[in-house]
Amino acid sequence: MKNTKKILSIIGFLVFMQLLFQSAIPTVKANGSIPTPYYQDFDINGTYIYNVTQFDSQFTWVDLNYSSRGDAITNPGGQIIVNFTGFYDDNSTYFGLSCFNNPIPYINITFMKNVTNILVTNTTFYNVSNSEAGLSLAIGYNVFHSGFLIQINNLEDLVTLAAGQVSGFMLGDFTYEEYDYMAKFIFKQDSLFQNSTMIYDKTTGLLVYSEVQNSFGPDLEIQLSNYELNFQKTEAVDPGISSFPLILLGAIITTTLIIVIPKLTKKIRTN
Repeated sequence: MKNTKKILSIIGFLVFMQLLFQSAIPTVKANGSIPTPYYQDFDINGTYIYNVTQFDSQFTWVDLNYSSRGDAITNPGGQIIVNFTGFYDDNSTYFGLSCFNNPIPYINITFMKNVTNILVTNTTFYNVSNSEAGLSLAIGYNVFHSGFLIQINNLEDLVTLAAGQVSGFMLGDFTYEEYDYMAKFIFKQDSLFQNSTMIYDKTTGLLVYSEVQNSFGPDLEIQLSNYELNFQKTEAVDPGISSFPLILLGAIITTTLIIVIPKLTKKIRTN
């Protein structure tokens, strides 16, 4: 009986290790509605809430044709809420006003004002392009309207694109900083009319923080709710190397189960 319990314990342990190994392998789901340059597992149906710590004036939202959609305002303690509606072609009639290739993200964006600690909806703009949001809120510069979502799958090309936009209408300096989980784009205009800092999550491409000083619109500071800004840099680890032991472990466990279990079963029956 003791031998039987010992054998069953070994089998249970091996089965547990196999299940643990299988759970460590992420499930990849393809989403054909998301263009290749963007993160393919991005939750397009999610609601993204940005807490506002600075927003100093009412402003007029304009589209990429420089037509007014109306006024909007939030304030410290307020929120900006973003919902993505899909990826579509840019609706601008002015060629070259955005440097991003079609299709680009479109969003619904709501401005919530803090009125005696109660959030009150000020206004919502429906189905506006990400580039339009970048233009109106100065989350970007010249024609690099990066807005709330960037094309993260080729970050090196994106940085090159951003660096090439400092010689347009707004002359200035561009700086790029990269961290473990974040990519930081900084533009400082020579005339000091606009300084824009945009930080994006390196996995999803989602905007997680922005600070803007803007003579033509509101100065603002917003941060994605429940997102911790981590500016640490550590030595990069090749994910292919780190995944090899898991594959090897799985092969060993599977082989062990195939070879050992029949022998153990036979031994149990003999006893």
